[in-house]
Amino acid sequence: MGWVELLLLPLTLSSLGSTKVESASTEEHFTSPSNCTKSCGNIKIEYPFGIGNGCYRTGFNLTCTNHTDQPSRLLLGDGKLEVTRIDLDIGTVRVKTPIVTMDLDENFINVPLIDLQNLPYSFTSSEQKIRNTYYHFTDNTLLVSGCNAIASLADPITNETFDTCATICTPTGNRYCTIDLHNWNRTSLGIQLTRLNQTEFHLVDSSSIKIFLYDASNITDDDLTEIRKGKSIKVEFALLWYINDHPTCEEAKNMTNYACVSPNSDCYDIVDYAYTNNILGYFCRCSLNYQGNPYLPDRCQEISPTFAPDKGCQTKCGGINISFPFGLKEGCYRSQAFALTCNETSNPPTLFFHRYYIVHNISLEEGQLVASELNTTTIIIYFGSYIYYYSYFFSYETGPFVRHEQQSIFSWVIETQHCEEARQNNATFACVDKNSVCENITKTSNEDSWGYRCNCAKGYQGNPYISDGCKDIDECSVPNNYFCNGTCINTKGGYQCLPDKKQTVLLGNGRKESRRK
Repeated sequence: MGWVELLLLPLTLSSLGSTKVESASTEEHFTSPSNCTKSCGNIKIEYPFGIGNGCYRTGFNLTCTNHTDQPSRLLLGDGKLEVTRIDLDIGTVRVKTPIVTMDLDENFINVPLIDLQNLPYSFTSSEQKIRNTYYHFTDNTLLVSGCNAIASLADPITNETFDTCATICTPTGNRYCTIDLHNWNRTSLGIQLTRLNQTEFHLVDSSSIKIFLYDASNITDDDLTEIRKGKSIKVEFALLWYINDHPTCEEAKNMTNYACVSPNSDCYDIVDYAYTNNILGYFCRCSLNYQGNPYLPDRCQEISPTFAPDKGCQTKCGGINISFPFGLKEGCYRSQAFALTCNETSNPPTLFFHRYYIVHNISLEEGQLVASELNTTTIIIYFGSYIYYYSYFFSYETGPFVRHEQQSIFSWVIETQHCEEARQNNATFACVDKNSVCENITKTSNEDSWGYRCNCAKGYQGNPYISDGCKDIDECSVPNNYFCNGTCINTKGGYQCLPDKKQTVLLGNGRKESRRK
């Protein structure tokens, strides 16, 4: 499991202990019957999800509609919500957003929006509790678009309202409002819309009102602008799912129905964002450098490291250069720890580090990745000035990254070995260029040994992790950096400075005289 080191400003939150649990052997291992449906349309279906008896874990049943005149649709449970994507890696289901409309001639409507009662899903930005840290993987927001109405989120059973916003159309009005769902611990949502009196409030013409949920981490400002203009754009929100038959990993791991059955899988508690002491259930994931399905026996398979990138790997995303060991797809990065994602739907394209950090720069020479958090509301619980915590993405006891929180700088090592140890295996040793050097790296907080990185030797620059990646520096072409009071001659790994033929001689009488050889 990987560790991360942070330098933090004081927070008044308490330490909570590790939630990572190794896979335990169980008496009952689910084996998917061969007749279980594997896909619906272009959406892959994997256990714990399934269609039909014996193909899914309790609460994860799906329905696939098959009409000859329409595309197949994958529906959650009994068919009220349409699924657009299932992500086993981070435990989310993306759902097509239902749209509520109040017509111009209506003054009030009260309609149910989402009902998740007794289901293992949360739309209120639940987080994964990973050692003393919380990561949340949904950022759902309610958008109210139109003129002159008050929108209230309400419990559809009790009609209790718990948040409100108003969309007011004046010459300077915003014509829309939003409600952040982070702070509400609800299993069901309803919406109440009340039309404002146009004359009383001196408002411009009213209009129809549209309301929908969207995941703010998966939509651009341009998309929202187009939606508010009435354009039809595909909008999704995210549900975070979890195993809810036992509250925590510690309680579940010794039970016969423990879900994380594959070796090389890890377990993480899921907590409610609004009430972090409320543990909803747990979630399984294959360990770092393993991939597959942790909910099935022996399905987390090791990913072989890449020691030389494939030809044709993408080397730029937006304005950011991507150099091996980093990469965008398997075969282009050394291991999962160095995997990046390029969102090419944004303008300009955005480079992401493990989904939730926007990359601004990568320095191979300094061993640093500079990034900022996509969502700044992540809560970090710590003790002392520095902490070590298990990241959802780094699943080793000594992992490859260290994070300096205030500067958003991730320091990294290529492997957690000394140079001397790493050199024993030429097949895996990362410093492959003949003009590269290996450097032992220590942790900044206590100078403990951490691992190694590679750099180009003095007089060379470039990428030491690929063959012929370190290029000779032409020192003579940058005289401001390399002083030469004479004729500069570039050499491999250095340069020579030959004195001019005309030299100045200091004579004994104190006069200077120029002579030529």
